[in-house]
Amino acid sequence: MRYAEVSVNSPVAQRRTFSYAVPADLSVSEGQAVWVPFGEKTLQGIIIELSSVPAVEETRDIIDVIEPEPLLSPRDISLARWISRYYLSPLFEAVALLLPPGFERKAITCISTAHDSIDISSFSDDQQRVIRMIPAGDRVELTKIEKTLGKKKAQTVVSQLVKRGLLLRSYGMSPVRIKPKKELYIRLSATGGDSQNLSPRQAILVNFLKEQPGPVSWAETRKSTGCTRDVANTLAKKGLMGDEIEGQGNSGNWCWLRHGASDSSLVCPRRSQSICSRHRHNQRAKDG
Repeated sequence: MRYAEVSVNSPVAQRRTFSYAVPADLSVSEGQAVWVPFGEKTLQGIIIELSSVPAVEETRDIIDVIEPEPLLSPRDISLARWISRYYLSPLFEAVALLLPPGFERKAITCISTAHDSIDISSFSDDQQRVIRMIPAGDRVELTKIEKTLGKKKAQTVVSQLVKRGLLLRSYGMSPVRIKPKKELYIRLSATGGDSQNLSPRQAILVNFLKEQPGPVSWAETRKSTGCTRDVANTLAKKGLMGDEIEGQGNSGNWCWLRHGASDSSLVCPRRSQSICSRHRHNQRAKDG
């Protein structure tokens, strides 16, 4: 049997890892995100190390993987360990610096029936109530059952039915509460060099863009020229504005957008349509 040293997302964990057994039917690797039991809770964790011998005599099993591919490379793991040692910080806080935004979300436990039909005539009243709360072929969040029966009783009844093979637990993550930061980039079109018949403000913007080696952020453009969006939109209608880049800085994803001369708005990403996209993981640790 294999064992994993896991950095758990809990303030109790501090700078240590916890040993978990890897079930035979579960394929995991170092740097992978997993669900693990931690006391009475199910928490997120990152596998820091795999070994054939656990650090403690008694271990619990990893519940499941969160992502199919590792989120951290061996170099990332080494960096996180160094940060934790040098700054005396909890290990998971150091690990979290290298994880994608929004990863640290609350685990959601869902309950579903293991069979299409269950004879509940011999069940207790509470057990029958739980079974009836679960839609056929669907699942229900454990918190909904807890609101009906009370947290302690709900967990006890559900555990009884799970042990009897009548209910199944599954785990998910709460919705992402943050959105990626978006930044607009602009540049002149191929015909943008013609600055005739332009207002003074339009000429300032065109001349500024001429001096740039490539696309420039709208924030920098506005600061340097004092031009408003109306000025930029007018140039777009005249066909003087070419490509626009909408960057999602927080998540590391980038989407290249192209605007034609007939676009009604230069700086409204929601009206744009993507013609090409590429995705990449945040490489801050590797760049460092």
